[in-house]
Amino acid sequence: MKNKNLWISAAVFVMLALTFTFSDLAISQSYADPQSGWAYFIELYGQLPGVFVCFLGGSTLIALYKIEKNFKSISGVIGLFILTLFTSLMFWGDALGAQALPQEMNPLPPLGLGFLMLLLVQVVLRRLPEETLSQYKPAAKVAFTLIFVAGLLTVWSIKIPWGRWTFRDMLEIGDLSLFTPWYLPQGNNGHHSFISGHTALSFCVLPIVLLFRKNKQQFIIAWVLALTWGIIGALSRVKIGAHFPSDVLFGGGQTLLWFWILQNKFIKNE
Repeated sequence: MKNKNLWISAAVFVMLALTFTFSDLAISQSYADPQSGWAYFIELYGQLPGVFVCFLGGSTLIALYKIEKNFKSISGVIGLFILTLFTSLMFWGDALGAQALPQEMNPLPPLGLGFLMLLLVQVVLRRLPEETLSQYKPAAKVAFTLIFVAGLLTVWSIKIPWGRWTFRDMLEIGDLSLFTPWYLPQGNNGHHSFISGHTALSFCVLPIVLLFRKNKQQFIIAWVLALTWGIIGALSRVKIGAHFPSDVLFGGGQTLLWFWILQNKFIKNE
């Protein structure tokens, strides 16, 4: 059944990729509205749930970390702390409006709030019995790894060399001839439409479903809610003109693929 679902998902992805090859621009012309209020709200705050899930994953790993008196162990916990703090800063940066005016963002409030949230969550987690907290360790590994491999590394390793113009940038200068299909990279020219990082981070809520894998009904509900949130994030990016349909398809698709890989690596079959 798992292999069947994987093949069905892959087939749907390929069909959509082929469809958007010929319809990207037409869909954006008919659907996009750079003045959309709901899409702008998602642009500002839509990444928060995914980032927070990944932050909780890192926080759980810190709380369970066994520090030994050797360089590898000490450097490991320091690295884990820094990366988890980074996700906390991402959360508070967006919560305080970094997506709206990134150049005017004062880094001190996100830094202070991020550090404070990390410490408070550690206090809460360390009050839980270790046996209880240990049950969440595999899911925490998936969540914490996902944001870096899917939400940051993969997204920006593709965005930078692809150089695809966004629909709203083309509208702003009034030149739709700058449109390029998703499969043709343009080089590092400062434009970053392909692939969608916001969509990738919207789908980073997926690890939450792993907490319900022992209850089939709750597991299905969690999947539906997580996918719905990811799709809302994807639709908002096309609506506001920040991305084409193919951008969000590949942004969300690679996150789903990484999630599948990571859960196979860290979650044992039960």
